Amino acid sequence: MNFNSWQFVLFLLLVLALALPLRRHSTASKGLLLLASYVFYGSWNWQYLGLILFSTGFDYWIAPRFAGSAHPRRLIALSVLVNLGVLGFFKYANFLILSLNSGLAAAGASVQFGALDLLLPVGISFYTFQSMSYTIDVYRGQLAPRRSLLDYALFVAFFPQLVAGPIVRAVEFFRELDHPRRLHLARFNQALILIAFGYVKKVVLADSLAQAFDPLWIDPGQADPWAMLLAVYAFALQIYFDFSGYTDIAIGVALLFGFRFPKNFDYPYVASSVQEFWRRWHMTLSRWLRDYLYIALGGNRRGPGRTRINLLLTMLLGGLWHGASWNFVIWGGLHGLYLVGERLLLPRLPGYASQRLPLRLLRWLLPFLAGTPTLLRWLRWLLTFHLVCFAWIFFRAPDLATSLSVVERIASARVGGFDWVTLQASVLALLALLGAHGLAHRLRLKRRLALAPLPLHAAALATAMLMLIWFAPEQSTPFLYFQF
Repeated sequence: MNFNSWQFVLFLLLVLALALPLRRHSTASKGLLLLASYVFYGSWNWQYLGLILFSTGFDYWIAPRFAGSAHPRRLIALSVLVNLGVLGFFKYANFLILSLNSGLAAAGASVQFGALDLLLPVGISFYTFQSMSYTIDVYRGQLAPRRSLLDYALFVAFFPQLVAGPIVRAVEFFRELDHPRRLHLARFNQALILIAFGYVKKVVLADSLAQAFDPLWIDPGQADPWAMLLAVYAFALQIYFDFSGYTDIAIGVALLFGFRFPKNFDYPYVASSVQEFWRRWHMTLSRWLRDYLYIALGGNRRGPGRTRINLLLTMLLGGLWHGASWNFVIWGGLHGLYLVGERLLLPRLPGYASQRLPLRLLRWLLPFLAGTPTLLRWLRWLLTFHLVCFAWIFFRAPDLATSLSVVERIASARVGGFDWVTLQASVLALLALLGAHGLAHRLRLKRRLALAPLPLHAAALATAMLMLIWFAPEQSTPFLYFQF
């Protein structure tokens, strides 16, 4: 049941209609939302309801046992092992088998193992990380174990963020659950703006970009080099509009039921460093990786060398979390290298926080940069944007061979070797979208419209509706992050 389907709209209206009379009856309201969440998840494949029930029951059972255990580390290790074991089996078993077969073939062995007939359960990466964060927080003493199984089951399965986030911490969810959930007019208006923005981002922008540029990724070797380069920029925008559109809808829908979820995107393409990009992109995953992986590895507490290794490992594993493919490992590894490189170079740049160690070579090559922090920031933004776009090649392409074909094709582009008349509309459209992204950030457009007077608020919603009617392509595609 995709968010961008009439089935979901009808499902949401029905659940809202049933929830309103129950808003003063806490247990009945929670029970309805839990039932609705299981129906929502079961609509994808009812057989995998057993997985989410198992994950819920196991972590609910183990969390209260940390306090009275003589060996709590063994219990948390068991919890992590079970959760990652289930995730690893469904998500990475065939990847490991295929990698093993390739290694055996390269070594000249004739033994080959057959792939397993597995269907990846939708949303398993998200609800597994969410459930793991609960047990880890309880183990660390940062959260008391939840006594109510109904409350905990709703935390794991709540349908707005179940499939693709945001990854909500238990302390955040239970704070909202325990607070009287009244839908004030201000929250209702904010929810409608978020949902409207989300649908426009996904159906009008992301799906239109997919329709225009996806064919180029099928056989990059035959594509025009300049068109292929535009396809890379287009995907950078497509995945942002697609995923942030989903997040806007998820946060807006949750708000209709009285739950305020954390922000997951903060205009990432205005970032002037890769570190800043990750503070703005998929923010709930970034903080999960920081709090439960990077810090657990030692963070920056063991010297600069160990810090760089921890950054690389965190981003490599973050890449692998996205999918069972060497492409995702490379994508994560590139971002790890970017972050390490920034830690080495950025403090030396003129105009940065620390100017005690100026990079003399850079000043010698580009003396006009000294004393011009605004220009330097623009150049840093331009470099960051292109580094991120280059990494997106490996995220988007279906395999490593296709990724290398895309890079090779773009590298073959010749100055003046393009048909400007053919490409100018695409160039202008992409520049306009990128400019609108930056302008919306400066104006804080969603917040302003949510707080706007009723006529302006109604006009914004009507505009979004007209855009969906006039500009939406005939076929809408599933959200990209549903595959993770």
